[in-house]
Amino acid sequence: MTKRQRGRRLALLTVILGTALMMGNVHAASPDLPSVSKDIIDPYQMYTYELMIQQMDQLASAYPELIEVISIGKTDLGRDIKAVRLGKGEASVLIDGSQHAREWMGTNLILYMIDRYAYAYEHNMKYDQYVVRELLDQSSIWFVPMVNPDGVSLQQRGLEAVPDSLHAGLLRMNGNSGSFKRWKANAQGIDINRQYPALWTGIRNSPAYPMFKNYKGSAPAETAEATAMIHFAYKADPEIALSYHTSGKVLYWNFKTPPEHLARDKKLADAISAMTGYRQVKPDKDPSGGGFTDWFIAQFGRPGFTAELGTYQEETELPLWTFTGIWEENQKLGLYLAAEAYKLWHERYPVEKVEENIQLLESVQLYNRPNESFPVGAKLDGAKVIADARLGDWYRVPTWLGPKWVHIQPGSYLKGHSEDYKERMKLTDKTSIYPYPNADDSVVVAELNPQEVDALERWNGWVSIRTWFGQGWIQEKKLAVVQHP
Repeated sequence: MTKRQRGRRLALLTVILGTALMMGNVHAASPDLPSVSKDIIDPYQMYTYELMIQQMDQLASAYPELIEVISIGKTDLGRDIKAVRLGKGEASVLIDGSQHAREWMGTNLILYMIDRYAYAYEHNMKYDQYVVRELLDQSSIWFVPMVNPDGVSLQQRGLEAVPDSLHAGLLRMNGNSGSFKRWKANAQGIDINRQYPALWTGIRNSPAYPMFKNYKGSAPAETAEATAMIHFAYKADPEIALSYHTSGKVLYWNFKTPPEHLARDKKLADAISAMTGYRQVKPDKDPSGGGFTDWFIAQFGRPGFTAELGTYQEETELPLWTFTGIWEENQKLGLYLAAEAYKLWHERYPVEKVEENIQLLESVQLYNRPNESFPVGAKLDGAKVIADARLGDWYRVPTWLGPKWVHIQPGSYLKGHSEDYKERMKLTDKTSIYPYPNADDSVVVAELNPQEVDALERWNGWVSIRTWFGQGWIQEKKLAVVQHP
């Protein structure tokens, strides 16, 4: 980088900071502004795939309690498609960028969002009315900064970014031009954002063969990238999805949205338009589908938005200098969506906050949601825990994986914790043994003749004892303490 370039970048960053402070957009929730910065992302540079991966890892290291980086799949050329979770809450938003290769300005915006929101969280700062720490404690934002890393690498670096065996085919798809600045597709010449199973057969203006843009493929979800996004959407279960594209400063929000959701989604679209200045595209009765948010709206029945960043550029990427305006337009959008996602999540899961002692008497499945469709793939063995939330028979409890939900049935847990009760006891009569306290005679597991036994714990008039078949529960009144000389 030349001295002049460094000076230009510094000037642009100064403009952003000065504008934010003058507008009151960014300030500390507490009286003192932080003096130490963790600036990792510089959005005034072209983010290659390799630089993105490096700096995503730096962000995760800088904010280990707040940021998680995972791979959601691999491209045909072996590049990991990375997702970043920012936040600690269960309500979630999914924001993606660079589904189209030349539209990598969305990657710059997403990375800078992660950087600035994490910094604001650590220092308890606000963006206007949005208290970042509060929002990211109750919600999480999942970002997929670069859905199409093969295509982006080709667009930025040309044929050196792909194996030699692909060069001849890619040149044909690109009209025999060695410049790939106009490239939108992935490295197989398929448009990823025409790959999702939403009215896929009716997509208009698709070439018959792989091309630098618009070829929808031979079947929906045939690309590794689209398949990864579909699987990840089910896993993340977001309340709202937003895809960043370029260019034109427009907002798509409706894809055959059912009447019962129109008012909800239009209200969100109006708020986004007011925030960004992006013009809403009028809903089409016969839309050409295949887009990610098209599929999300149709499949999940939840709000989905596609935002086209920047003033219209024909067949190329946005210039880096346009980021100043893009950030001013979008800096609060992720936080707004996180706040709205929490409202929608709470409507689906009307969770009550509790502080309840629970003792699990058996191994139970862990879930990411109070819903059996979202198992974690791990279990929690019998344990004493303190639940902090409840929804019917579902309780949220601390685990080594973080807060998770358990679905517990009567007899599989105790309300409250038992106390240790290490005594040598004597059964005074023939005694029924039960698998849990307060059980009735229909679940008796054995009967013991009068004998001495070891007591293990006590709860609400019941005692757990060690028997020849394992641990069992009996009524305390059936026992007498053995008196030793």
